[in-house]
Amino acid sequence: MKLRDLYSFVVVAEEASFTRAARRLHIAQPPLSYRIRQLEERLGVQLFERTTRSVSLTAAGQVYLEHLKPVLVGLEQANEACKMAQSGDLGVLRLGYTGRASQEYLPGLLSRFRAQNPRVKLDLVGPQPTGALALDLIEERLDAALCFLPLEAPEIATRLLFESAFSIVMSEAHPYAQRDTVALSELQQEPFVAYPSGSGFHLRQATDQICLDAGFVPHVVRETEASQTLLCLVAAGIGVSIIPRDLKTMSIEGVVYKPLPCTTRRLQHGLAWLTENRNPVLQHLLNMEGLSLRH
Repeated sequence: MKLRDLYSFVVVAEEASFTRAARRLHIAQPPLSYRIRQLEERLGVQLFERTTRSVSLTAAGQVYLEHLKPVLVGLEQANEACKMAQSGDLGVLRLGYTGRASQEYLPGLLSRFRAQNPRVKLDLVGPQPTGALALDLIEERLDAALCFLPLEAPEIATRLLFESAFSIVMSEAHPYAQRDTVALSELQQEPFVAYPSGSGFHLRQATDQICLDAGFVPHVVRETEASQTLLCLVAAGIGVSIIPRDLKTMSIEGVVYKPLPCTTRRLQHGLAWLTENRNPVLQHLLNMEGLSLRH
């Protein structure tokens, strides 16, 4: 059963005239009459009562029209949705994020994306360590991730969005607590509190590298995934640490922050995605205005 015959039936029913229906469909009247006769033969029912002056639906035709119109409307909606999905105007964006990298940037990004893509569903995953997010990208469980950079996987593309500085943090009872500045090399014999190693925590990799740049490997005595717990351990005098400077906003009592030199490597935050990702919605995210580096 051809769709054009079904549409022709609906138009004839709405116009109650083969002449007006043919004009609306931009075809001659005889081919239209033929379509309707063919449709009636396939269904085995009479759809219209025909006289020389009028055309009206039979009882069977009325029931058929009532059932057919929602189907055709649904088909038109399906066709439109299909086109929108191909262009990325409709679909799902699976976006992962890591807590520290996303705390400031994520809310604004989501707000702008939703305003520009109201028919796209956002599926948020996180917070997770950067290593876990990278694995999810590679295994195609995510379309994009807000995370720490750089990432070493060659199949992942990244875009730097913003940078932030690190600070030394120590207990207010520490012998160096009253000094304005402390050289990191002076702490090489100190016990350190840090994020877990070997768990995909980019912050641990970054702080270890900062210590290596200063000429030593930190002696880590305690590890924790939670920044608040880490600061509490520092306040208790368990060890010193190197943390993102913006953690100072957590206002943990009993700790003091010491700046690192401006030449110290900075913490990079950005967007990552699989280069082979073919989700059209992803391009809408990558093409957003304002998705560029800020300090």
